[in-house]
Amino acid sequence: MRPGLPTAAETARAVRAGIQVVRTEVLPRAERALGVARARWLFRSFRLGHGVAAYGTVSARNDGHAELGDKLTFLGGMLPTSVACYEGARLLVGAETQFNYGVSLEAWESVQIGARCMFASFVRVSDRDGQRISPIIIEDDVWVAHGAILLPGVRIGARSVVSAGSIVSQDVPPDSLAMGNPARSMSLDLVAREASSA
Repeated sequence: MRPGLPTAAETARAVRAGIQVVRTEVLPRAERALGVARARWLFRSFRLGHGVAAYGTVSARNDGHAELGDKLTFLGGMLPTSVACYEGARLLVGAETQFNYGVSLEAWESVQIGARCMFASFVRVSDRDGQRISPIIIEDDVWVAHGAILLPGVRIGARSVVSAGSIVSQDVPPDSLAMGNPARSMSLDLVAREASSA
């Protein structure tokens, strides 16, 4: 073997390192770029912030005034997500909010969602329930867990959590946990104290 030439083991290590770089850096950037291009097409009738990405199937309809903030993400999965803003309605979604698959988001009058919120799969948010139409407001940093339903007229306070399968028919104060059907709220501080004393 000539001096200065890499051994077979060194070559193999270099190839593995190159593959790892592709997996961890190049592919995620490429996937994000494709997701952003896809979102531009899907939400072409919306007012769209910078870096909105759609990875899964999304049904999008805007007959009113709909705005999606910067760096929103629509994840892919088994079922499509549906986003609809009907005639005369307003739909506003803050920056860095994330929607899992199967979410249904409908604005008949007004739905406002703050920044950095997370929506798990199969969440339903609609300001119309067949009997009435009333605005929904979801403040910043709210997490809505799997299968939860937010009914017309509710306000979810900042940093609150709506537990899986809950049906929210009344306001949830900030820093609260809402759970049940109909959902009842309790302070997240109280929940944390009870958990630490158990």
